[in-house]
Amino acid sequence: MRTPETVDINGAADLMKIHPKTVLVMINSGALPAARIRRAYVLMTKDVLDYIQQQIIHQTAERLAIKGRRIRTPDKRPRRTRRSPPNLEKYMKML
Repeated sequence: MRTPETVDINGAADLMKIHPKTVLVMINSGALPAARIRRAYVLMTKDVLDYIQQQIIHQTAERLAIKGRRIRTPDKRPRRTRRSPPNLEKYMKML
């Protein structure tokens, strides 16, 4: 199935997983480019996906830039070591 080149407000809201009224606010603020054709707004699917991608990049960069935050990488992950069973003979002598 091919993705349509244009979406309406509901289609953009579905792509971004937000309420259609929030999409309308974003259009009116200029965050999302759209054209009004009679009574309906039309958005390019590419523009909506580009907006999502920009937000992902920006928010990820902000999370990584937080000072003092430790980021675990798979190579630096602490290894769990297996504890050896207690030496029962030592405890038996104490009794």
